[in-house]
Amino acid sequence: MVTFNSDQFVMFDVGESKAQEAMAKAIMSPEFQSAFNVVKGSVPARTDVSNAAFDACGKKGMADLAEANKNDTLVGSMAHGHAAPAAVKNAVYDVVTNHFNGGMDSKQAIKALVAAVQDAQ
Repeated sequence: MVTFNSDQFVMFDVGESKAQEAMAKAIMSPEFQSAFNVVKGSVPARTDVSNAAFDACGKKGMADLAEANKNDTLVGSMAHGHAAPAAVKNAVYDVVTNHFNGGMDSKQAIKALVAAVQDAQ
């Protein structure tokens, strides 16, 4: 499994905008994806970007992402809002924080986690 998070570029609704279209095309180009992610230390959103400019860690990340995508084991990050609504994420965080701060043992935490997620949905 691979957990993903993604960068987002926001554009305002100003009607048809050639500048916004040009920016979107540039951001999604393989060249930009390579340059941006090499500097950032992340993996391109596109799976067809060459890994030539990446270090060993980047190459492994790209291979792992492609494999997870192929095997349908690519999941969104709960921490970044891709896998669960904020209410569920916050409920999980509350239970995990309480458990790690000594407020409950593991058995209590499991029960509390199930109840918190059910209540938050």
